[in-house]
Amino acid sequence: MSPRSLADALRQRDDLALAALLHRRPDLLHPIPSDITNLAARSTTGPSVSRCLDTLDALTLFVLAVVARQSVELPALPKEVIRTVIEDLDDSARDHAEAALQDLVELALVWGTEDEVRAIHAVREHLLGATPPTWPPPQLPITTGKNINPTSDEQAGVHAREAIAQVRDLLDAWAEDPPNVLRAGGLAVRDFAATARDLNCDARAAALWIEIAHAAGLLDDDGEERPCWVPTDRYDTWLAKSAAEQWVTLAQAWLTSPRLSSLATDKSTLLTTDSERRAVVTLRAQVLQLLATATDPVEPTALIEVLNYAQPRRSGELRSQVVHATYQEATLLGLMGANTLTTPGRALIGPDSAASATDGAAAITALMPLEIDHVLIQADLTMIAPGPVAPELARKLRLLADVESRGHATVYRLSEQSLRRAFDAGWDAAKVHSVLSDASTTGLPQPLSYLIDDLARRHGAIRVGAASAYLRCDNEGTISAILGDRRLRALKLSQTAPNILISQATPHEFMAALRDAGYAPAAETPDGSVVVLRPDERRVRSRLVRKVSSARRDSDALIASVVKGLRSGDRAARAPRGEMVVGPAGTNDVPRTSSAATLAALKLAIAETTPVWIGYADADGTTTEQIIDPIRMGGGTVTAFDHRTEQVRTFSVSRISGVAPLIH
Repeated sequence: MSPRSLADALRQRDDLALAALLHRRPDLLHPIPSDITNLAARSTTGPSVSRCLDTLDALTLFVLAVVARQSVELPALPKEVIRTVIEDLDDSARDHAEAALQDLVELALVWGTEDEVRAIHAVREHLLGATPPTWPPPQLPITTGKNINPTSDEQAGVHAREAIAQVRDLLDAWAEDPPNVLRAGGLAVRDFAATARDLNCDARAAALWIEIAHAAGLLDDDGEERPCWVPTDRYDTWLAKSAAEQWVTLAQAWLTSPRLSSLATDKSTLLTTDSERRAVVTLRAQVLQLLATATDPVEPTALIEVLNYAQPRRSGELRSQVVHATYQEATLLGLMGANTLTTPGRALIGPDSAASATDGAAAITALMPLEIDHVLIQADLTMIAPGPVAPELARKLRLLADVESRGHATVYRLSEQSLRRAFDAGWDAAKVHSVLSDASTTGLPQPLSYLIDDLARRHGAIRVGAASAYLRCDNEGTISAILGDRRLRALKLSQTAPNILISQATPHEFMAALRDAGYAPAAETPDGSVVVLRPDERRVRSRLVRKVSSARRDSDALIASVVKGLRSGDRAARAPRGEMVVGPAGTNDVPRTSSAATLAALKLAIAETTPVWIGYADADGTTTEQIIDPIRMGGGTVTAFDHRTEQVRTFSVSRISGVAPLIH
């Protein structure tokens, strides 16, 4: 029988065809439609149609536009018209056009008979023209999924080590001196610029490490009265992992991050929700999946052409930005090299996240260069690390020296200012000598030894505490010099004893001003002992990491149960009021269960947090089938999440005629 409407056409489909529609248009599932009439109505709404059109390629959109245009003039469009309208295309395009037409029928954008079809009305509002696409479409060479370009792996391990080191250096620095959270949220431009200088990288790379650390849950707002960005307790767990596992954590956080860090400039404000765009995750996943099929390196412009044909409605500035950003950021992480995916990159983007993490860790382990535990200290007070430095030594070197350049070898610069950090952290001259001597393969140059010893003698001669802040020094000449120093007038110093000065500045501000004036103070407690001013263990409790998925995936079991519910809803709509709705013989409708069996099944579903399929009698006596997630029971009712309304509601247990698991 010829369908009279889209709803009739959907009713005539078998269960597999309905399930295919729900798989391809998942927005139709949320909330679950009550019957096929409701499904047809929802599938013709403007937002749903627009989302579906966004997934279609250029030829399919062209065929749909042809049908939609002709549907305005004719009640139904004979399929032969398709060949006539696209006669300018070659034979292979015509064959693809017919396949596209069948695809449009499956998507419920077009319906009809074997001989005539028509487009749903909502399509006409979204497709204004019917311009034939370029043929043949742009394509990438197809591979079996293996990495056939070994040159892409050459730098992957080096970049992975560098990514880990940069995130570790960033969080160690922010544990010691955390930047403030802006009143409107985010990181101040000044703090961002300082971090980029400290990490010795440009703004784009610095933004990537900051935002990946935040996306991985290693960095967060501490929530204090004057909030700061500090490492979370998850950072300590991350530090205890192997280098490969650390890399997987960072790479997976990047895959689900809705930010484009490589678009950052020196004037950007990071870590704000304004810079998040959910579409970025989907577009990034498309880029990586396409790259996984390429046998040869692919230029970004060529990839954009392929994407623009595959989904022309999503073409535009954002897609171009995502493609270029993905190339840059994935290369810095070791997921890409030489314009193609690396072996770890291919492993990490697999469909099974757990298996992908394991495979990615194994792949990157084989490529990472070995860590070194030594440096070369030169007479000009530079240290050269000819490879990735082991984490424990790297943290010590970061305390003692400033990074001057990075690459295959890292160059550190020792200076009075950098060595003072170690003394502020509670080290003495013996420990500084010991660490540097153990790390150096060339011994300590004499000028460096003299500098360390001189700083050790001067360090702590001046003591600073809280008064708001006070200064204590046994040398009266130094006290007089400080009082007379014009550079320190802003501290508003006053002398309360021969060896004591006080100020309304905080101890931190007091010490910073003294250092800027060339003095070398140390902090002390009220009992006179030296305070270690490096709070390495400052942490905030980590929150649940928010993952942004590239697509919503519903289980086969849920979709199969929804199809059964649609059939049940149709039968309920046609049944007289008060009648029990049952399916035809041989179907798997919800069986009747005893009260004891019903209670047992609901309790099991609550314990295992699994959804179930129930038969439920409505207030008018009509029994329908529904999918629920039971939450708790009591007082003769069960509280559950109703998939049909997507709300939590209460069901009377006495009205539940049967319970069945979601299986197909």
